[in-house]
Amino acid sequence: MWRWAVVCLTVAGCAGHGVVSDGSSLSYGQGNEGILTGGVQLPESGDGYWVPPRWRQRGNIYGTEEIVTMIVRVGRRLQRELPDSPPFGVADLSPPGGGPSRFHRSHQTGRDVDVLFFMTDANGKPVPSTAMVKLDEDGVDAAGRRFDVARNWALVRALIEEPSVEIQYIFVYEPLEMKLLEYARDQGEPNGVVEFASYVLHQPSDSAPHDDHFHVRVHCAPEDRLLGCSDRGLIRWKKKGYKYELLEAAGGVAVSAIAAPASMYAVALPPSRFLRAWSLLLPMPFQYRLRTLAAR
Repeated sequence: MWRWAVVCLTVAGCAGHGVVSDGSSLSYGQGNEGILTGGVQLPESGDGYWVPPRWRQRGNIYGTEEIVTMIVRVGRRLQRELPDSPPFGVADLSPPGGGPSRFHRSHQTGRDVDVLFFMTDANGKPVPSTAMVKLDEDGVDAAGRRFDVARNWALVRALIEEPSVEIQYIFVYEPLEMKLLEYARDQGEPNGVVEFASYVLHQPSDSAPHDDHFHVRVHCAPEDRLLGCSDRGLIRWKKKGYKYELLEAAGGVAVSAIAAPASMYAVALPPSRFLRAWSLLLPMPFQYRLRTLAAR
């Protein structure tokens, strides 16, 4: 009880100083122990996404400004990339003021959202995202519907490349995670995108396996962290595969200086190598953008 008193006093104090009362959202505490103030209501439908009736009735469609922006922008992107696809389904975010609910242990701070899988029927035809369907290791449900790997990968890629947030987790059943990563590699996706996806895709060890939906969690916004938002779990991801890009690029310049005339220094290394290397100096998620550009 004392913890909630501290939370309330802290938020009230912030509001008194104009931090929260200016209309901005505030995610306070951890995902499974916190509150949401100034939460933004997700519209029940938009370009490329919708909230099915079951979750509209619950009313848990509030989140931080950042996560609501993420959903809207990802929906628009998928509508452009998958024009013949039904919209993806959005289930629970958080209650209006955050905190615990009878549906979830987490989803308390406006930084979590459940997203329904893209599915096909037995003939490979896309079916609307209306409900959570439990899948086996092959990605098939009891009615013969299948996990649509291509469209679900497009969704995951859009989430991890979305600049309005930094994804912390995408909880999902491990066999489905493996299908997504294998598909991405087979499609020749940039190494940075696949590495990031492999870092955030994760089957939780302390809850259901998430074999019927994605559970997406975003990191605290920098301003919220200063006011008590807490990232529990994975730290912000830095691309390990490019850890030594700057050193390697610098080494290449040194070798080129010895082996080639001065007129060739500028082309001794591919421009993409320098782009990928110097992207390390930029904040996330701009690094991903530059590296993706360099890889294509």
